[in-house]
Parts: sequence; C-alpha cells; structure tokens
Amino acid sequence: MDNFEQDKNYTYETRPVFDNQIVMLSYLSLFISAFIAPLIIWAIKKDDDPETGEALADVLNFTLSYTIYTIISSALMVLVIGFITTPILGVMVTIFTIIGAVKSANGERYLPPLTIRFIK
Repeated sequence: MDNFEQDKNYTYETRPVFDNQIVMLSYLSLFISAFIAPLIIWAIKKDDDPETGEALADVLNFTLSYTIYTIISSALMVLVIGFITTPILGVMVTIFTIIGAVKSANGERYLPPLTIRFIK
C-alpha cells in the first residue's frame, strides 16, 4: 500500500494546445461569409492564446489568399481562361476548407497550399 501512495506524485508536462473548436468554426464560417467571419474571430481571439492566434491567422491568410485568387480568376473571364480557373478554384477552396476543418477538429494545424502569409 505504501508503494501505491508513493506513485501518486506524478508530474504532468503541459504544452500549449490551440482551441480547435474556434479554429474549426473559423474554417466552416467560410461557407457563409467568405473572409469576414474569420477576420472577426481572429480579431477577437488572437490574444487569448498564441497557438490559437497563429492557427486563426492561418485561416485568415487562407481566406485572403483565395479571395485574391478568385478576384484575379474572375477578371480573367474576359480572356476566357477565367471560365476554366474559377470553377477549379471553387473546388479547391471547398476541399481545403473541409480538410482544414477536419484537421483542426483533430487538434492539428493546417495551412492549405498556395496560401500567402499576410498575417504572422
């Protein structure tokens, strides 16, 4: 019994974990409000936890990057190439948003391809 009592003195190492529900919500809000909701969520939550702030900045960078790509692709419709690139871009955004939401729900950070880091 004494050995059992001695083993109770465990030390746990804690490491910062980002708030995966907020990051997942930020990804899923893209389907409703483009970059407005991720911007608001990032502005409110960026100072709560450094890991959460960085993950939310990744989501915001993703939305800003793909918004710029969509504007450029839409402008290219004048040259007909935009009719090809815009639907492809829409599919990419949908896929990367779902991947980001699933990974953040599992506690992993995700930065989609072709994302420009505007916010560090």
